[in-house]
Amino acid sequence: MDQEVTIDFSDTTMAETDGIFKDVQKKMCSEFPYRDDWMVRSSATIVSKFGCAEMLLHFYGNKKLYIVEYSPSSSGDVYYNPDISAVSTWAQANGWNIPEPSKELILSAKAFWKYFYDTLLVDSEYFDSLYGKRDNI
Repeated sequence: MDQEVTIDFSDTTMAETDGIFKDVQKKMCSEFPYRDDWMVRSSATIVSKFGCAEMLLHFYGNKKLYIVEYSPSSSGDVYYNPDISAVSTWAQANGWNIPEPSKELILSAKAFWKYFYDTLLVDSEYFDSLYGKRDNI
């Protein structure tokens, strides 16, 4: 990433492991007998030179990552949003799948999320069902 961004988590497991999937997986499997059938819910604070954003994220044992709530760092232009880019880049670099906004979040701002779906920064089963699965991923 060519900009300075920090992401802090409210959940202890995510904070202790820096959110690295293999470390989260190891910790979760050592504490719970469910192996891959787990979910960690954490608030994430994304701080950049553009401000401070908040997200509620759900992390799953199958590497899926859902954005459930989102409060942006700026209310500026949809075409430049450092928050979504930062979370997507961070997730993929740390072993998670490309983030998916929840269907409810998409429905609250469909054009916003469609732009990030089209630019491959987020995935969406909902958009896949509307527009067809993208071939370029």
